[in-house]
Amino acid sequence: MSATVARAARRDATGTTRAERGEETRAALLRAASRTICALGMHGASIDRIAAEAGYTKGAFYAHFASKEDLFLTMLDEHFATELVRLDAVLAGTGDPAEETRRAAEDFLEQIDADPEWRRLYQELATHAARHDAFRAEFAARQRALRERMAAVFARWASDLGVTPPVPPAEVAAMTFFMADGFLLDQIIDPELDPALYGRMFEVFMHGLMAMAEQG
Repeated sequence: MSATVARAARRDATGTTRAERGEETRAALLRAASRTICALGMHGASIDRIAAEAGYTKGAFYAHFASKEDLFLTMLDEHFATELVRLDAVLAGTGDPAEETRRAAEDFLEQIDADPEWRRLYQELATHAARHDAFRAEFAARQRALRERMAAVFARWASDLGVTPPVPPAEVAAMTFFMADGFLLDQIIDPELDPALYGRMFEVFMHGLMAMAEQG
């Protein structure tokens, strides 16, 4: 059998390859997990329920994820990776620093609003981590890794601006991460909280850092 014939044999009637079908199944399971967790909480979101919501069997679930916790961590990995790309793009270091920092904060909330389930989903994951040590360790490791990558973005941004950070970029990353976590939690509790407040908070924070840097 030639390579061309072999490739054709691996496609179904719609022209979709096995790899493409696998990605579609995986994506459907992740979407179903998000909906199920938000509706039923972590304990109610069983593997059976997630698979059924996605329109697949438990076998399909295990073909892509080792466990429910593995799926949860995959969701974190993908969301964190998207956030890092966004932050790196917004903090270009080519414009006014105050404007770029304000835009970074506003863009962050816009991305969160584009996926309204994420706030509640993230808090459900954090609550689950607080109650399960093994999952907590994995959750914390991913948060630390994200903050390390954020620190690299802040260091690059400061270099592009010709500024020496007054505090280590790792601490800047941690502070901004904690501000975002706190603001998102408060928005769950009080949906009427003005989103513009976060942009101003982030801008004031960065303005203070810039002032410290200028003072030497």
